[in-house]
Amino acid sequence: MTGLIVFGLVFIFSVESGVLGDLTEDPLRETPLALVEDGIRIRGELPPFDHTEEEKYVSRFENGVTAVYTLDPDLQTAMERYFKRYRVPYGVFVAMDPKSGKVLASVEYSSIDPDADRLALRATYPAASIFKLVTGAAALEEGKARPETEIAFHGGLYRLGPKNWVDNPKRDKQKMSLAEAMAKSSNVVFAKTALRWLDVPTLLNYGERFQFNRPIPFELPVQVSRMEIDDSERGLAMSAAGFGDVGLSPLHGALIGAAIANGGVMMSPCMIDHVLDVDGKTLYECKPSVFATVIAPETAASLREMMAMAVIKGTSRKAFRMKRREVSLRGITIGGKTGSLTGDDPPGKYSWFIGMAPIEDPEIAVAAMIINQPKWHIKASQAANAGLTAYFRSENLRKIDNP
Repeated sequence: MTGLIVFGLVFIFSVESGVLGDLTEDPLRETPLALVEDGIRIRGELPPFDHTEEEKYVSRFENGVTAVYTLDPDLQTAMERYFKRYRVPYGVFVAMDPKSGKVLASVEYSSIDPDADRLALRATYPAASIFKLVTGAAALEEGKARPETEIAFHGGLYRLGPKNWVDNPKRDKQKMSLAEAMAKSSNVVFAKTALRWLDVPTLLNYGERFQFNRPIPFELPVQVSRMEIDDSERGLAMSAAGFGDVGLSPLHGALIGAAIANGGVMMSPCMIDHVLDVDGKTLYECKPSVFATVIAPETAASLREMMAMAVIKGTSRKAFRMKRREVSLRGITIGGKTGSLTGDDPPGKYSWFIGMAPIEDPEIAVAAMIINQPKWHIKASQAANAGLTAYFRSENLRKIDNP
């Protein structure tokens, strides 16, 4: 099942992010599309995505109306084949242009539930350590810490409990910078960071800045990524480390990566590029539109560098090891954040990767989410590697064809 099919049946566009031509009659009356007061929708089933023109999916309807989509057919096809090859129980890959918000790929697959749909839009998946990006952003933006700020701790990187997160000068003999803690996804360091410099209202505020507990504008209904933090020491510590009651949809995950890639500015996502009538007149056009300013450019730059460290020597180092990279990905600096946690909707072991490339001037942001059950097939970082490889391979070929 392709991402194009399982992504849903109805596209809803906001007039604020698109352009509707002057209409004297309904030019879409004989198509699956419908112009409405606030944009455009698809009536009934999606048209088949089996036709490409100029490297874009295109739908040409009998009355002459043409719809052109933002998806990259090469990237879409590559990830469909990748998930089928490994027969993952559930796999989702979303990619977008961080500067425009245009979705470049949305691939969904399930070897055990072929009829599962809208996997990229569900927010039933635990955000896990992806939420450490919110904690890190809050500490940096509030001026409480810098990437090089060191936090003393004891008991290992991942053990989490009051005995670990409460400062103990006699036992806290290990030290780690916030940047290294992000790279290695240290639970105790992020718990102590929140307890030392943040509070529940502040963490909630930054979560909402990243659009948790808020609706996301899109052509399709996107389930709100819930975020609940218990107003207690335990609630703050556990949530800051990625063990709170926080859900995340893959589309939202890609938006978070895109916002960090785009200097802290989150763009409104879209998947239909434009619609033309029989005479070539524009009926709808998705134009770049700012959805939210999440964090300052300086904070975003610091987060990107911290995420780059995760790929170089942190939790993603094996998946992106240079000798394992294809030629198209060598020389590309990548940033990412992993997450892993057991969930129950659907049940399994969840693996996340959110990232961007190249770090210096990101042109693609990705979110990969894999649910393994009961054995591990692949990790999300491996899927992200495959997606980024396919993207830059295609980009290199385009540069050769169009020097």
